[in-house]
Amino acid sequence: MVARAEGILRLLIVDDSLTDADGIINTLRQAGHAVRAAREDSPAALEQLIANQTWDLLICRDSVANLAPNDITALLQRLGKDLPCIILVNEKESESQFFASSAQDIVTFGDNHRLQFAANREIQNLFMRRLGRRNERALRESEKRSRALLESSRDAVAYMHEGMHIYVNQAYLRIFGYEEAEDIDGLPMLDLVSADDHHKFKAVFREFSEKTESDPVDIVAQCVRADGTGFNAKIEFSHSRVEGEDCTQVVIHDDAAQAHTVDDSQLKLLRDHDLLTGLYNRARFVDELEKTVFQAVEGNGNAQLLYLVLDDFQSIKEQVGLGTSDIIIKSVAELLRKHLKDSEVLARYGDQVFTLIIPGHDDVKIDERAEIYQQAVRDFVSHVNGKSIDIKCSIGIARINENHSAAGTVLENADKACTQAQHAGGDQIARFQLAQGSEQEETESSEQWKKRLQKGLQEDKFLLHYQPIVSLHGQEQELYEVLLRLQLIENRLIQAGEFIEHAISLEMMADIDKWVIRKAVEVLSEHRHQFPRTRFFIKLSEQSLHTDDFVDWLCATLDAHNLNGNALVFEISETMALDNLEQARGVVAKLKQIGCEFGLEHFGSGLDFSNSLNALNVDYLKINGAFVENMARDTENQAAVKAIIEMTKQANKHSIAEFVSDANSLALLWRLGVDYAQGYYIHEPSDKLDYDFEDDNL
Repeated sequence: MVARAEGILRLLIVDDSLTDADGIINTLRQAGHAVRAAREDSPAALEQLIANQTWDLLICRDSVANLAPNDITALLQRLGKDLPCIILVNEKESESQFFASSAQDIVTFGDNHRLQFAANREIQNLFMRRLGRRNERALRESEKRSRALLESSRDAVAYMHEGMHIYVNQAYLRIFGYEEAEDIDGLPMLDLVSADDHHKFKAVFREFSEKTESDPVDIVAQCVRADGTGFNAKIEFSHSRVEGEDCTQVVIHDDAAQAHTVDDSQLKLLRDHDLLTGLYNRARFVDELEKTVFQAVEGNGNAQLLYLVLDDFQSIKEQVGLGTSDIIIKSVAELLRKHLKDSEVLARYGDQVFTLIIPGHDDVKIDERAEIYQQAVRDFVSHVNGKSIDIKCSIGIARINENHSAAGTVLENADKACTQAQHAGGDQIARFQLAQGSEQEETESSEQWKKRLQKGLQEDKFLLHYQPIVSLHGQEQELYEVLLRLQLIENRLIQAGEFIEHAISLEMMADIDKWVIRKAVEVLSEHRHQFPRTRFFIKLSEQSLHTDDFVDWLCATLDAHNLNGNALVFEISETMALDNLEQARGVVAKLKQIGCEFGLEHFGSGLDFSNSLNALNVDYLKINGAFVENMARDTENQAAVKAIIEMTKQANKHSIAEFVSDANSLALLWRLGVDYAQGYYIHEPSDKLDYDFEDDNL
């Protein structure tokens, strides 16, 4: 008997013969399954069954009129259903015509033993995928709850290893008068205790540390704030583990500080809502989206995400000014709120970005809701200084179903669909669709990609290419961006875009980052013997941001090749930096301490530009390539690029335009005053560092 969560096999059969369908059911019952089955031979009814209910296995015949197996597998992909499909063919010779489909197996009708074998395998695989998604979700929820509890705790909590701080929450920083976690990171606990109480503190802590299974121990001592003032506190020690390492949890109880805490309901209101519109803010919306994704993964109902972006809003902001643009945003939010149903969730996700969660699977009904919201924005007209300001929006839609165990994937899909709507001229609605065969490819190739990537790391099958970044108005430098390629067994060289998502899902990006940096530093060290001014831009992944020893490892790598940190500029995407703000701040600060510079790529990706500038102390801003590409023929993109360049100058940062693809765009960038440029029009990526910066006529 194959293990399943409920012990019942929910079987959907596509067959126009009731007798044959009964035979299939009996075959699976003989294999030990408790079958609950439905039979269908109508296309419309089949779509409703798949969309409205949860199934464990679909078996379809190749002889049903108007329901070809290839159409059925395409329907599963369109609806985003993780439902294994087995095709039953009447003749073995017919198998080959379905090899290109996304079916999990093809079995000759009547070969009951083979059908039982295939069904058992696919049911087990489905169960493991569902269990994996559930565990992944549970782990994220557990980590998130733990971190949220620590950060929202009124008690000052820290974790120490061998007497040194490795984590502190906000209350701990406040009680000791520090602003950033980096200010206290690595600081001995003893430094926060008055010298008069050092002897008492050491004695208690030593006795506690020697007993690994002891109960919590507390001590009353005089503590010292950052400004040198003291306060009495009860310090409680208890044994704990962080990321598999034994450590000590420290809780500081200060009655005076507790008296000044703010009411929990007020804090929650401020924490969850956007101050301008009163809608849910980005953080609260992501929480709601994660809940919805979890419900879908658990089979408790699908939903769809609407990603609504006001078209050409940067130009409108330039026309009316910041104050009036805020009024417009607030007014649009009110219009959207008026059309909101009780079951829907609305938030302000970014500057001109609104997001909605709408329960349901019916594309037609969801499209109708999207059109209602789009029309609400169209109907809004603002009159400023005698001018009429028309507002329009583009909407991207993505499904939330059992295939998605991460809210980030759903958001990315909706964002891609919205970008597609904008590129089609704006004021449109687009739905994210998986490419034909991509779901099958993802299922089949996860293990294959793991082997490829491991081989790339172990056998140096990765290759580095370099693309020059040339100066237009910036300081003359010899800059290259380091780009990654992978040499497949089939001798095909592929770009990072084809494998990077697999590396992320397999949690291999930190190792790949280290391979890139190690190889790049080795090449740069050699190249600098002849060209000492050369510097590399290297991308850094989210997983590396969360790697505790990354900066220490980098320092050792640079020392081994006699390079200083100023030889490297690390870059991360704007959205990833804001999503991991504390980690990004910490890594940026540490990299700057060793001389590295830092850049944000894809800058201007839909969030308020000033947020990124205020949040992170970076040196370079790479303008989102979607704005730069063919900007000479797109006035909206021109306005966005102009605004970003002006903002970078005011902030005393360096701007870089990527994806420069034609002469007109390059000339326009020159006139707009961008500091640096890169793209295929200037120079294609190459495995050689052969660009002549001295002979640059740009």
